[in-house]
Amino acid sequence: MVNRVIDGIRLKFPPDKNWRLMTQHDPPKFGWAHLVDRETLSKEVARRRPNCADIINQSAKYCSFKKGMVSIVILTCRRWKTLETLIDSMEIYFESVKDYPLVEKILVDNGSGIETIDKARKKRFFDKIITHPVNVGLVNALKNAYRKADGEYIIFIEDDFILDTKKQFIKKCVDVFEQFPEIGIIRLKDQNNWWKPYRVISPLRKTDNGVEFWTWLPSKNGMLNVWCAGSVIFRKVSYFSTGELPDVKENIDRSKKMHQGYVYECVYGKEYNKYWLAAKMKDSYPFFQPNANEECLGWGS
Repeated sequence: MVNRVIDGIRLKFPPDKNWRLMTQHDPPKFGWAHLVDRETLSKEVARRRPNCADIINQSAKYCSFKKGMVSIVILTCRRWKTLETLIDSMEIYFESVKDYPLVEKILVDNGSGIETIDKARKKRFFDKIITHPVNVGLVNALKNAYRKADGEYIIFIEDDFILDTKKQFIKKCVDVFEQFPEIGIIRLKDQNNWWKPYRVISPLRKTDNGVEFWTWLPSKNGMLNVWCAGSVIFRKVSYFSTGELPDVKENIDRSKKMHQGYVYECVYGKEYNKYWLAAKMKDSYPFFQPNANEECLGWGS
């Protein structure tokens, strides 16, 4: 059993064996994560913030967007049932919570076929539908979508997630972005996965409006913990100033090292993590993945 103390709270570990299917503990179970103090965080922020603020101030140099807009990008590949569940959960959220007024919703279909596209259109939920007749892989599909998104901020969601919250979260994210220029991405997944050894997490900070969040720093090898796929919101300029995702010609099987998920999270992430930090807001984990162990039909096809 491992004991950790953060913000005066002593936490015990290890997590439950079925952690992939568990929602977030409050407070989180930090487990084997590396917890840094405020002095270490201050040093990380001090060396990043001026450059990040400069990039944001010169964002027109890197990309165009509509100020304040949030683009929701959903990537799907031959999984209509889970996609429909996600859409239904998002419809309920936007009808009842009234979180944020300036949102565009984009579906990126990665080779599902006309039947899925027709069903999606009948939902009348999406403002844009980007279609690929064949599966071009996660990296290539998202690279294309991020170019076409109009938002200053982009939420990326995979089709097997559910928006499971009755709390406002988009306004909170924008609040963090507006006050903390070094935060390039905010992680929104509600999963008991904070305990992993490569995580580097600092104590709580908060905005002037009282939004509390933990700052996540890059792992020791610089490849993990900040930039990641699925259920995140990030600054469009943070992505384009880092440089776009690399071209990937082959959509290889997930069991091989250079599969597209690895390229997206680790190869590109290593560059992104040099400049930007991540946030995870307290008591705000809106996206849940009920079938986290299930592999998307698009892998390796």
